[in-house]
Amino acid sequence: MKLAGAFAFFWILFNGYNLYNSLIKKNSEEERNDIHNELLEMCRMMSPSAVGKTMMILFACVFAFDCIGFYLTYTYAYAAANHFYVRIILFIAFIVVFSVEQIMSFRQTIKISVALKIPNIKDDVLKRFMRMTERDMDFINTIASVAKFVAALQLVLYTILSTAD
Repeated sequence: MKLAGAFAFFWILFNGYNLYNSLIKKNSEEERNDIHNELLEMCRMMSPSAVGKTMMILFACVFAFDCIGFYLTYTYAYAAANHFYVRIILFIAFIVVFSVEQIMSFRQTIKISVALKIPNIKDDVLKRFMRMTERDMDFINTIASVAKFVAALQLVLYTILSTAD
């Protein structure tokens, strides 16, 4: 239970930061240019295929982190709760939104890593491509960030705060 509480604490911090970025901060054009420049700088220090592999590894790590969080949320907040059917429908909605967001993010990560491997790709072409793929993700990222934050909040409530009694 203590390990689940520690995980819940870190998961809510992680999802709180993501929610802040999605709702309040909103990636401005300036920040997107910074991300583009950092990506190009990484391609100068490492091969583009290594950058693509690093992006895929980071995607897999965040995906595993979120899957563990959803599993613990189901275990602690949903499995032994009253009004099981109403709550499980909410949890299934969270999982569906999370799955759609992860599929779209995976597709975007693949596209960007493939675009980085194109020899002599012009900076403005890569920037325009990144902007096009990110524009599709804004709405679903916001909804998924809210869903993950609510699930993390429930995990915190059922692990950390319920053991304080």
